[in-house]
Amino acid sequence: MTAGKYRIGAIMMSDIRRFLHQEITAVAPALLVGFLLAVSSGAAQESRPAAPLSANADKHSEGWNQAMKLKGPPLPPKFPVVGKEIERVVLENGLIVYMQEDHRLPLFDAVAMVRAGSYYETPEELRTATLLGEMMRRGGTKNYNPDQLEEKLDSLVANLNVSMQQESCSVSINLLQKDAAEGLKILSEVLRNPDFDGERLELAKRQTLFNLRSSNDSPGPILRREFARLLYTEAHPAGRTPTFERIQKIERGDLDRFHQKYFHPNQVMIGLTGDFNKAEMLQMIREIFGDWPRAQVSLPPLPKVNPQPKPGVYYVSKPINQSHFYLGHWGINRENPDRFAISLMNDILGGGSLTSRLGKRVRNDEGLAYSVGSSYPTSTRDINFFISAAQTKTESTVQAIQSTLDEIHKMMTTKITKNEFDMAKEMFLYSYVFNYSEPSRSLGAVMGVEFDGLPADYLEKEFAGYQAVTAADIERVAKQYLKPDQATIFIVGDFAKIASQAAALGEAKELQPFNFGEPPARGR
Repeated sequence: MTAGKYRIGAIMMSDIRRFLHQEITAVAPALLVGFLLAVSSGAAQESRPAAPLSANADKHSEGWNQAMKLKGPPLPPKFPVVGKEIERVVLENGLIVYMQEDHRLPLFDAVAMVRAGSYYETPEELRTATLLGEMMRRGGTKNYNPDQLEEKLDSLVANLNVSMQQESCSVSINLLQKDAAEGLKILSEVLRNPDFDGERLELAKRQTLFNLRSSNDSPGPILRREFARLLYTEAHPAGRTPTFERIQKIERGDLDRFHQKYFHPNQVMIGLTGDFNKAEMLQMIREIFGDWPRAQVSLPPLPKVNPQPKPGVYYVSKPINQSHFYLGHWGINRENPDRFAISLMNDILGGGSLTSRLGKRVRNDEGLAYSVGSSYPTSTRDINFFISAAQTKTESTVQAIQSTLDEIHKMMTTKITKNEFDMAKEMFLYSYVFNYSEPSRSLGAVMGVEFDGLPADYLEKEFAGYQAVTAADIERVAKQYLKPDQATIFIVGDFAKIASQAAALGEAKELQPFNFGEPPARGR
């Protein structure tokens, strides 16, 4: 067999394992509920005809009630614990190592988490972190030029990924266990000695310029970018957008300086799972990473938002036959004690897709949108947005927005049904058991808790927090944390065709999409 065939076979073995786990985790709660629905339906057919549902949709057939008794309470998950399956060691240079053995398949996974990201950029460094992440993956290293690195990965049947995010950077490698030492050496090379090949850097910059240029062609990217610019403003990294000129100015030295500022062992965690012995693996880690010298790192404080409401109607005019809109306002962060009830409230309102109130009304009953829903992040470090979003035909834009507002007001003023409460709470609790069913997920969760500076019992308290939520809690937080009077309604579409209808929403203000400046001359 050729190296390519070996690569396909080995990647399939690793990827299928991850894919199946992800898919099972995603659909298991729905499958369970679907099974219970099927059981109840069959039982109902064998019994007398069911009475019609009550106005609050809480009455069911005897068959349904019998089926609900069979399901039992949600099982608490097996929370990962450091010192049992997971071992944590700190090397002399400050590098934190997490290890968990998994002998089911002859595979090896390693991931490094680094305290770096786009939120650590100064305004003058805008997009440096993103390009750094791309070049760490594509630009080669001190001992491997870009082509040699790809050939080495192919020969090892290895997957190497680099992800530069807002508050962290992750570098991971997956390969066969027999090649773990070679994989760790590559991981070390990428973390410690990226080379930022000049030709690859220019290619990455041209790709960035193309993506920026094309982002004004589609309503989705315009809506996401302009909503963020309006609410975050230039004072926050999330509200900043680079110009063509800014991208052109980024040079190899800029990437190197950013890398040297943050990539040191005392700013890194490495997590290892696979078919290995912990003691032997720790010795291997010491040999490969032990000579990486620690350094004094002055981390700038992470930015904090200034959550100023900007109520009103805003639009970017674009002559298309669909409107994309956000209806949103400032929300909460993970320090809020009501976050568990808020999360379940949002699930009932719009986070539960087709089963949510918005899904049932705007999509199913009124047929105004194929895609509609809401998001209320509750686990982020800083305050985030509540957003309800939809895509609809131009002529139905205002009706879809009004229906969304109406459902938000109903969420604030009407009681939730027992069915809504049970579905939202149990879907979460039943699915939680899958969160730590894979060693890699357990390890990642524990690393995330330490990386974010959270209490050691954070995962257990999170589950208990959701367990404790009552229907009254959900009704209370809906009144307190849904704020339609502060909502920013942002529309991207052919606004001229709906301007007269949109007057019912309030005075509209037109915004221009971000001007990236003059594009560079072709060939540059």
